[in-house]
Amino acid sequence: MVDPTREVVARERRLAARASIRLEAAYEDVDRQVFLTTSDISESGVYLFSPDLPPIGLDAQITLELPEDPAILRLRGTVVRRRTAKPTGFALQFDPKSVPESLRGRVRRFVTTFGEAPNPA
Repeated sequence: MVDPTREVVARERRLAARASIRLEAAYEDVDRQVFLTTSDISESGVYLFSPDLPPIGLDAQITLELPEDPAILRLRGTVVRRRTAKPTGFALQFDPKSVPESLRGRVRRFVTTFGEAPNPA
């Protein structure tokens, strides 16, 4: 049986295109509200640098603005991966049921314009 709290450092398996970009994001979960910096973002999630790592499986929300897009995006998701090696951080996978298509479309357009192609498995 796989331990869901185990630290995971996975090889590159992303299927969605992403944009490597450092943006300030307001992160909020049941225990804290902090400002963190993104490492990258895709239509399916975001990676955030953080010295204090939330547990895997925790539901959370980020609020951020994409460059050249005046809208403030509020995206809900679940912590799915943590990195304890420096620089520490975690991945938040967006919840497709709670993130409207209009918001996913904004992220998709940004990544299509500024991002990198997905890495085939």
